[in-house]
Amino acid sequence: MNLSNNRKDIVLAGHGFLGSYIIKNILAMKKHYNVVALSRSGGKSDCKTHKYIKYIKVDFDKKEQIFINKKSFVVYMAPPSKNNLSDERLDNFLTNINDSNVQKILYISTSGVYGNHNGMVVSEEIKPIPITDRAKRRMDAEKKIQQFSKLNKIPYVILRVPGIYGPGRLPIEKIMKKIPLIDITECPITNLINVKDLARLVMATINNNIKNEIINVSDGTPIKVTEYYLKICKAINFSALNYISLDDAKKVFDKERLSFLLESRSLDVSKMEKLLPNCIEFRNIELGIKDSL
Repeated sequence: MNLSNNRKDIVLAGHGFLGSYIIKNILAMKKHYNVVALSRSGGKSDCKTHKYIKYIKVDFDKKEQIFINKKSFVVYMAPPSKNNLSDERLDNFLTNINDSNVQKILYISTSGVYGNHNGMVVSEEIKPIPITDRAKRRMDAEKKIQQFSKLNKIPYVILRVPGIYGPGRLPIEKIMKKIPLIDITECPITNLINVKDLARLVMATINNNIKNEIINVSDGTPIKVTEYYLKICKAINFSALNYISLDDAKKVFDKERLSFLLESRSLDVSKMEKLLPNCIEFRNIELGIKDSL
């Protein structure tokens, strides 16, 4: 895996939507890096042939050694498997790597670990109470990262990330199908972040001395889910959708979509602003939507 000397090495574990933007961010920077992108597919990026980027096909669910040949920053983005409420996939990864060569591990978690707070502001000091199975798996993963860090004396950073949007990741299909929205007076508050801003936050975390921190990240402007959809409708000149009550939504929405709508919170991102300043370009969601189109 040695691509070049005198370059900072970054391992992207679970290269996908976010990983592709991290790589684009890296290539646009003046600093130089070696990047090893690990994924089940082996990578499908336009940057695939770049001499300082190597794509490797890895099945995180198998007991196969993952070699990290020199001190590297590891960004773990692979989603947990759905077999149970523990992240066995992360277990495999941490067991399979030669941990002596990990310089810092950055875990991309979810703000879903906080559960429902009825729109109230939540900081990193609030005890997580995950409700959904996916959030419980992420909570398990956070604990595993912290245990791994303590055991091996390796710094960690956990970013608790809300809904990620960007090019190709707007709910256009749902809008076109005219799936009804919850009446705005009953609609929960959500938090969002543009994938380009999240990629900048990842790079800022790698490039500074932050260690052993959990950090909420978002664009800093909580918004009602229905309002988010309406802003997309406006951007694509689509007529307003139908509205239903929250009680009616509970009867007709599928379990996965309903799980998002039963949680409401506003993320406190003051720690992000302090430790990772100047990373958020799209504080205005309308500009973020326009850029994503």
